[in-house]
Amino acid sequence: MLAAVFSSCLGVGLIIGFEPPLIAIVLSRMGSTNFLIGTVIAVSLVAVMIVGPLYPFAIARLGLRRSVVVGVAALGLILLAMPVSVSAPAWIVLRVLTGCALGLSWIASEIWMNTVSGESSRGAVMGIYGAVFSAGTAAGSALLEFTGTRGAMPFVIGAVCLALTLAPLMALPKAAMGSGDADTEAVARSAKQSLRALLACLPAAPVVMLAAATAGLVESAEISLLPLYGLHEGLDERSALLLLTVFLTGNVALQLPIGLLADRYGRRRLLAVCAAASAIGPLLLPNVIGLPLLLWPLLFVWGGTLYAFYAQGIALLGREFPVAALADANTVFVMIYCVGGVIGPSLGGLALDAWPHRGLPVLVASAAAVLLAGLAVGATRR
Repeated sequence: MLAAVFSSCLGVGLIIGFEPPLIAIVLSRMGSTNFLIGTVIAVSLVAVMIVGPLYPFAIARLGLRRSVVVGVAALGLILLAMPVSVSAPAWIVLRVLTGCALGLSWIASEIWMNTVSGESSRGAVMGIYGAVFSAGTAAGSALLEFTGTRGAMPFVIGAVCLALTLAPLMALPKAAMGSGDADTEAVARSAKQSLRALLACLPAAPVVMLAAATAGLVESAEISLLPLYGLHEGLDERSALLLLTVFLTGNVALQLPIGLLADRYGRRRLLAVCAAASAIGPLLLPNVIGLPLLLWPLLFVWGGTLYAFYAQGIALLGREFPVAALADANTVFVMIYCVGGVIGPSLGGLALDAWPHRGLPVLVASAAAVLLAGLAVGATRR
């Protein structure tokens, strides 16, 4: 059953890696400004934040499996609609709808994984989830190499690939659903709570929510600006893009080992180790940018530890909150992650402009250091 859920998570990652660069290239070819392109891309995360309080109600109404299926299927239909009217205003509307559908399948799949994974294996399950999600993101970017960016064909192929990721989930017999649908009743009870219930999740697990904000900020800043940082440091375009490739490869490869270690030694402890590594790694980047033998291992390890903020943060949700509160808690977690994702590129750009050589690394390292401090304070209180 988990394999089927992971397949749908692959689809969510695919759309995140496929649609934004496709939009950016098409709109740039049409003469749109960088600001307008950024607005079109970012509006989907804003939609997730705005619609966030409604997701628990929708998940309670549809159930976990149907929520995932409806969300991913809607993403495919939106992709098919995009070449019908190729303009920034039309695409802003479609990106808002993308955010709404993305959030539904995103949150439902994470609730599902938390409910069916036991406490002893939750870190490993979320590590696999992080790796699968990242693999989907990388696959989405790579898919553009084959589809190109002209005409309707990229959108059609992207929609077909999304549909394929749903096949295992659609084929899953109802008898094999396990606690996924059984816990939907508990999710439904949670969904009947008011917005006050969502806000109550913040003080209930402040360190977990801090992990969400940090993950959103640093991930979005690095994905958006790491190649640009490489260009500023004198790398050619291919080498600058390779920085991000190695960074994401570390994310895919290290999530499962980190998850297994988290199950054995404790999630908070492993999260603290990852935060420390992500606070030190960026500060070393300017000194090794011209030394490939040191640069690639640094990016690989740093990328893997940084992305553990999200995966192990989700695993901690399953420990900190009962099943009946998971819908609210997971929704708040994703909303806070999206807040970080919206502001991360802007803060990173300002840092890069103000201090070209070290601004971006210092910003990312500082965010990880704040998370490390929060974990230390939380451990003292516990």
